[in-house]
Amino acid sequence: MRAEEKEKEEGKEQKVEFKSVPQAVQATLTAESGGAAITTVDKEEDDGKEIYEADVMIKGKNYEIKVAADGTLISKKLDVEENEKKDGKEKKDDDEKNEKQEKK
Repeated sequence: MRAEEKEKEEGKEQKVEFKSVPQAVQATLTAESGGAAITTVDKEEDDGKEIYEADVMIKGKNYEIKVAADGTLISKKLDVEENEKKDGKEKKDDDEKNEKQEKK
């Protein structure tokens, strides 16, 4: 199954402001993100249940955190897709910058 088909199957995704999601969801996202800034959350339906998903940058890595409407943590995982989007050239440039800084 392709990613686009999976997205359609999961139901409609709606971007909402962090402050407008239930308090229990906010508390779990804040705790799991280690206090990292979250401005928008994706509200979606999965198997007929309302869930909230946030992409959060933690220690330079992008994580996807999914939380149920009652605040229960569903999953927290490294978002590999987001990291793969980074162009090879940009990655090489970053590596070269890091090497130059290490030599100083």
